[in-house]
Amino acid sequence: MAVAWSEVQGFIETAYQQNGIIERADVVDLAYDANANDDVIDAIDVIGSRVFNSVEDAHRFLSSQNAVTD
Repeated sequence: MAVAWSEVQGFIETAYQQNGIIERADVVDLAYDANANDDVIDAIDVIGSRVFNSVEDAHRFLSSQNAVTD
C-alpha cells in the first residue's frame, strides 16, 4: 500500500543530512525510533540495497515503484 510522501520524507531527509547518502538501514532505523506504522516501514523497505545521493532521487524512485504518493 502506498503512503503519502510526507510520511517518509522526514526520515529520508534526516538520513541524508546525517550521512550525505540515503540507505534503507538508516531510514528504517529512524522510522523505528519514531514508532512509524507498518505501511511507512514497507514503503521504506522498497529502497532495498540501493543508495541515493539526494532526497529527490529517493522520492523519484519510491514514486516510480508506487511506494509513495504525492
